[in-house]
Order: sequence, then structure tokens, then C-alpha cells
Amino acid sequence: MPNKTMTKDTNKPSSTEHLTPLSTQRAEKSEAGSGYKVDSLSSFRTLLHASFKSEDTEEWLDVYFTRPIGLAFALLWRRLGVTPNAVTILSIFLGVGAGVMFYFTDTLHNIIGIILLMLANFCDSTDGQLARLTNQRSMKGRCLDGFAGDVWFVAIYLAIVLRIWHQPIPGTSMSWGLWGLALAALAGFLSHSPQCSLSDYYRQIHLYFLKGRAGSELDSYEKEHAIVESLKGKKDVFWDRAFHFNYQHYCKSQEHRTPDFQRFHKALLARYGSIEQVPQDLKDRFLAGSRPLMPFTNLLTFNCRGILVYVTCLLNCPWVYLLVEVTLLNLAYVYMHKKHEALCREELNRLLSSSKKGATDREKSVAYLFDFGGTLDTGGCHWGKMLWHGYERQAIPVSETQFREAYVHAERALGKQPIIKKEYTFRQMLETKLQIEFDYLSAQGWLNVDAETARQMQTRLLADLYNKVKITIEANKCVLLQLQPQHRLGLVTNFYGNMSVVLKEFGLSNLFQTVTESAVVGVRKPNPDIFQRAAETLGVSPSDVVVVGDSYTKDILPAHSIGCQTVWIKGEGWTDDEPSDCIADVIIHDLSELLVVKDK
Repeated sequence: MPNKTMTKDTNKPSSTEHLTPLSTQRAEKSEAGSGYKVDSLSSFRTLLHASFKSEDTEEWLDVYFTRPIGLAFALLWRRLGVTPNAVTILSIFLGVGAGVMFYFTDTLHNIIGIILLMLANFCDSTDGQLARLTNQRSMKGRCLDGFAGDVWFVAIYLAIVLRIWHQPIPGTSMSWGLWGLALAALAGFLSHSPQCSLSDYYRQIHLYFLKGRAGSELDSYEKEHAIVESLKGKKDVFWDRAFHFNYQHYCKSQEHRTPDFQRFHKALLARYGSIEQVPQDLKDRFLAGSRPLMPFTNLLTFNCRGILVYVTCLLNCPWVYLLVEVTLLNLAYVYMHKKHEALCREELNRLLSSSKKGATDREKSVAYLFDFGGTLDTGGCHWGKMLWHGYERQAIPVSETQFREAYVHAERALGKQPIIKKEYTFRQMLETKLQIEFDYLSAQGWLNVDAETARQMQTRLLADLYNKVKITIEANKCVLLQLQPQHRLGLVTNFYGNMSVVLKEFGLSNLFQTVTESAVVGVRKPNPDIFQRAAETLGVSPSDVVVVGDSYTKDILPAHSIGCQTVWIKGEGWTDDEPSDCIADVIIHDLSELLVVKDK
């Protein structure tokens, strides 16, 4: 059946800031200080308009019908002391009751069903408004709200299936039976669910370009997955983890179906750093293309479906609703999807073209030499800290002091012996490092668990760290792709001889004109000769080279000593020591900032 679990109500304010500043102009706070009392019609209107997201994304029916009634109920429940979660639970019973009423064929039961479903929808509007009026928002409430929507539609679709089970298929002597069940499954799982989730996504994208990050609930699989991983092993976070676990797959589904938007979005962030820094003319152009699609997002959400259910049940032909779902609404879905992806492709091409046109002759002569470990794979975070944070997330029962000793032991072991083979992937290399650390911690008596538990911990830690590296490299790859048309790119790294395998593993093989790897050339950073060799291979002088690295002593100092320009990507270091007189030409904290600095 349709999955409404993660479908967000874009008409609900994303935070109390949408209510408070406007409402306080005409709605005075109660003496208890925990809510608002509306003393006039103008106060109510002010509060109502404050709860709207934008004119572009509002449905006419919600603006003039659902939201005003929902707000009235919210204020009533507030006075009665009813909590948002109680309102959501009430909506579940109302929605299930509506489904039961739609099973019957007589007009009276169907009218009761219509009333019950309308009340359930009012509650769906009310619970969010009430949560914000009373500041009672919670993770459990968000989970419960999504679950409520699922229950409504499961009840409605099941009622329709049972209602038409013995009815004849029009034009035949056959009963609907299993055919009705199959049609409902097709309408629910393969039509309703993807239609609602993509409509929700496109609304959030529109709000993102219209109001920025604060005005949108545009989330990502990367962010949600990181939250899920961070909650592993922690106590009293069942509902939080359940929500984020489900939500990460909802986000992943949206992202999987919008590849052109994902590329466009990554290119925007790589060039400008954040949506707030994107030029207004670019945002206006995107909004002009997105705005005509907003009516389609409204068509494919609750109101249209609710009306279709009401009409077809009253006319005793609810199978028509199922057919409309899998035909007309799917056509609208396909059209909306194609138009939005085409818009994103057009804007991406325009963005890339403007980047090329804006490059000066001098820029084209500049070469970039990147470090890999700690720069492209962790975004500036020292690998020791990267590993320790993984230990923390996975609740590995050792202290940071104990871990640090194990980390140093492993690094020395890898430096003295050829443990890492040339054919090793990054994952195999990371697994080997973790094995050495875990063996050392166990030998010292610091990791006091049995072998099987230690193996399970190591497996979880490996998956956690490798996933973070993949996400970071994918983001940094977007930066490299924007630099590549204008500049020669090279890699200078202290590595184990398997750099070519690692680059292939992460899809980076074609981005660098030269790869200078310490195990291959026999020179290691901080020896400046390794940068000199890379510059010669690219056919440029050191003065035309920009070295980008996370290590002040191994990247910035030696590169500066031979006349290279330097960009220090400064993240969390192994120690808190700061250079007394920093000589880096530029300091950044994320690789995407490099594009902003470059264009200045």
C-alpha cells in the first residue's frame, strides 16, 4: 500500500520561527507563557499566514479550508491541554474508521467515511501546528505522524478491495476478486507511494531555492545515514534510530530517482559552498522553471486523492479511483519527473559553461596538486581522529589514550613492513589497519571482549568508516570535476604503492594527469622534491602550482619552500598545536571552498 510514512507536510512550518515573530504582533502570550491566545480575527489570520511555507507550494484547498480549520482545532486542543501525539493517535482511529465506512456501498456509510477522513486530515494538519504552538515537537511524534498516514491508506485500499471483491468487472461476467487486490497493490505500492514521495521532494527543492536551507526540509541519505550510524549502540534512542533508519531509505529513493538534480546540486555546492551563496539570478531562473511543476506536486498528494475516493465511493465505482491512480496520475508523475530532470540538466550545463567561460588565461595555466590521505578521503580530518570518532560511534570499549597508542603502533608497523600489497583496495587497506589496531588493543588487555565480539565490532567499524570515506570522496569528486576543464590536476601522496587501485575503486582514475606516490618514486613528504617532481611531470613551474593538503608540516611547508602556492584544508588535527606564523596562502575548511577562493 502507499507509503506516506516519510511524506512531509510542506504546509507545516519547519520551526517556531514561522509562527512566533508574526504571531507576537497581534497574538499576546498567555500568562503561563506556554502558548498563545488569539483575541481577534486579525490575530488568527496573522497566525495562519505565518504557518504557510510559500504561495508557490500552497494548495488552494489547504489555504482556504484545511489549514484554517486545522489551526482552529490546534488552538482548541491547546486550551484543553491535548498533546500533538494524542491528536495523531486520534487521526489513526478516524482514518481507519473512514476505511471501514468505505467498505459499505450505501450513501450514508460513505458520507460518514468522507467526514471521518476529512477529520483525520484536519488532525494531520493540526498535530504539526499544535506541536509548534506548544513547543512539543519530538522524534516519536514525527514517527507516529508518518505511521498514521500509512494506516489510513492501508485501511482505505483494503476496504476498496473487499468492497469490490464480489462485484463484476465492468463489461465482463468475472468478479474483481484477486484482480481487485492486484490493482490496489499496483495503485498503492507502484503508483501512490512514489508519486507522493517525489512530489514532496520537488516541493522541498523549490522551497530550498526560494528560502534557503532554513526554509526547506530538503534532507539527504548521507546526512540521515550518518545519524543512524552515530546512534548505534546507544541507549534510549529506539524511536530516534527507527525514524532515521526509515527516513534514510526514503531519502535514498528520492535521490535515486533524481540523478540530474543530484549532479546539479553537487555542482552548485561545489562552486558556491551553500545555497545562500548561489547568485539570485540563478535561483530565480531555477524557480521560474520549477514553479509550473508545483500544481503537479499538489495534484499527486492528499487532496486530489481524497476527492477521488469520495466521488468514486459515492458513485459505487471505487475501482475507478484505482485506475485513475495507475493511469492519469502516473502520466502526471512521469511528466513532472521528466520536466524537472530536464530543468536540472539545462541549469547544470549552463553552470558548467559559465565556469569555462569565466576562466582566464592565467587560471588555465595553473596546476593543482592534491594530497589524498586526510584531504580527499576525510576532508581535512586527520586519520587518527577519523578513526577515533569511528571508535566512539561504534562504542568500542577503549579510551582515547589507549586507541592513540594502538594507532601509532599500527602506523609504525605499516611503515616498516610491506603489509599493504599493491593490489589492495582502500577497503582492504583499512581493514588491515583496523586488524593491527584491534590485535594490539587485545594484546595489551585494553579491549576486554571475546574474539567473536571483537570481530563483529571491527566489521561494524570498517563499514562505518568506509562509508564515510565514500561519501566524502564523492563530494570532493564534484570539486575536481569542476576544476578539471580549466586546470591540470595531479596527486602527491605518501602511499603504499596501491594508489592506482584506490583511484579506480572510487572512480577517480581519469581526473589526474599525474600521480606521484611515495612508494613508487622513493621520496616521501615532507621532502619538497616530491612536489618538484610532480610539477615537472605536469610541465609547469612551482610558481604555477597550487598545493592542497591537510598537513601543515608535510604539505604546506615543503610546497611553500619551492615556491608553490598553498591551500591548507584545515580540519581536526591529531594535536591542537597551531603554527606560530602560518605561511599558507589560503586556509579552507571544506574542499568546495576552493572553487569560491579560486574565482576571487
